[in-house]
Amino acid sequence: MRYLILLLCLHAAPLEAATRASLLLPAGLVISSVTIDSHNVFDTELPAEDKLVYRAANRIHFTTREPAIRRELLFEVGDRYNAALVAETERNLRALPFVRRAEIEAVVNKAGGVEVTVHTYDSWTLEIVANYKRAGGATSMKAGLSEGNILGMGKSGSAVYSNDWGAASADLSYKDRQFFNYKRMQYSIAARAASGSKNLSMSLDRPFYASIARSAMGGGVSYGTVDTGPVSRQTIAAGVNYGISMTPSTERTRRIKFGLAAQRAESTGPVPDRARSLTFQIGAEWEDLDFLTARRIQKFTHDEDFNLGFGVFPSVGLAPAIRALGSKQTRILPSVTVHKGFTWGRQLLLLNSGYSSQYANGENSNLMASFDAAYFRRGFRYQTMAAHTSLALGWRLDPAAPLVLGEFNGLRGYGVGQFTGSRRFLINLEDRVYIWDELLNLMDVGLVFFCDSGYVWPQSSPVKLSDLKNSVGVGLRIAPSRSSANSPVRIDLARALNGSPDRPRWSLSILGGQAF
Repeated sequence: MRYLILLLCLHAAPLEAATRASLLLPAGLVISSVTIDSHNVFDTELPAEDKLVYRAANRIHFTTREPAIRRELLFEVGDRYNAALVAETERNLRALPFVRRAEIEAVVNKAGGVEVTVHTYDSWTLEIVANYKRAGGATSMKAGLSEGNILGMGKSGSAVYSNDWGAASADLSYKDRQFFNYKRMQYSIAARAASGSKNLSMSLDRPFYASIARSAMGGGVSYGTVDTGPVSRQTIAAGVNYGISMTPSTERTRRIKFGLAAQRAESTGPVPDRARSLTFQIGAEWEDLDFLTARRIQKFTHDEDFNLGFGVFPSVGLAPAIRALGSKQTRILPSVTVHKGFTWGRQLLLLNSGYSSQYANGENSNLMASFDAAYFRRGFRYQTMAAHTSLALGWRLDPAAPLVLGEFNGLRGYGVGQFTGSRRFLINLEDRVYIWDELLNLMDVGLVFFCDSGYVWPQSSPVKLSDLKNSVGVGLRIAPSRSSANSPVRIDLARALNGSPDRPRWSLSILGGQAF
């Protein structure tokens, strides 16, 4: 055992600090130049990627244009050099759907100025959508076309046909991260048509794009219809929001957000109905910024950024009773979420908790308290041990919306939504083994050995450990290495250890992303 521990320490890859030492320069220096160095998906200057198929792919793909990268920078020529803003720019670039890797270099020239070079590496953004998922005996399919970097300008659009578990629909969407020439103003439009329903939505937003952003604002509108034959319903919803930063800083965020949402719905049929509502919202963000960069947590070979700082996000919604609108009761919707992360050695612990409820007619209902913890330990270079546990407690929940546990909720080997109740407990253990990085320069491949255990029970019943539902299994993970998400397709074969006699003990699921 002693030698095994020693091997783990020698071969483990340490978690990396957010701000690299190479970015830390003496204070007071001024940026004298900023150079954008954009790379295509495949680097054909390397012998391994100087192949016909890779050259052809590069010709199809438009390399991201310089203005699309430059508008994301949090600094410009003439600014005082700030290592924290440079590191934050790297994180923002990595979060873009058309950038799979971003690195910034800063050097002091002979004149005492700082020369900054921004290296970006494009992800493959043209996608032929052909997804197939299977879980709990049900299937879902998608087919279509999506482009996340139209003409290299950072715009995205998609056209997709879906058949989700028996419900067919068609979706069109378009998003532009820059509304005309207004920097960081973005807009989107989406349309959806399904059997008996249609929906159209538009939005225009200028979000908190960075820690130093002083304000945010935006708005959106949507229109939808549902026609089931004897009954039809039309819904119009619109909202605006505004946020202000109290003390812009690269070390913490202190923000207040305001919102106003209105909705109007009308139904025709045997029993006509009309409903209108107006909701005022106020929220806050109180978060320390302490980022960590790591690999092989949720993704495979790409850098991942985790904020370990303590964060509290309270909010409350107020929908007053307004006779002119026909609303007869006042509803108050309070909620709060809290998160904190810890790291030591090659270990990472992420904690999240939350609370929400609805107060109306003199009573509190739909109370929900939750806690979630995820632990990751990098062992050997190509291995991550992962553990996850969650607990959700509900009081006076809507009978039509209970807590659910099954294939989609982390309990593999059981049916979709097989167990329901007002209390839920879940624990997952995984040994993630990374077999092959950059296979054919296209994909990362891995294996997972897992064990799941969970239980859902009503509030009135006592907890019995003997009622826990358990499963074990093995999974295959395939992640596109040249995509920005680098998120795997997971194919899991699970065996339910104490399932129902009317269900098969073995279950095969095909889903997207890690289980946790």
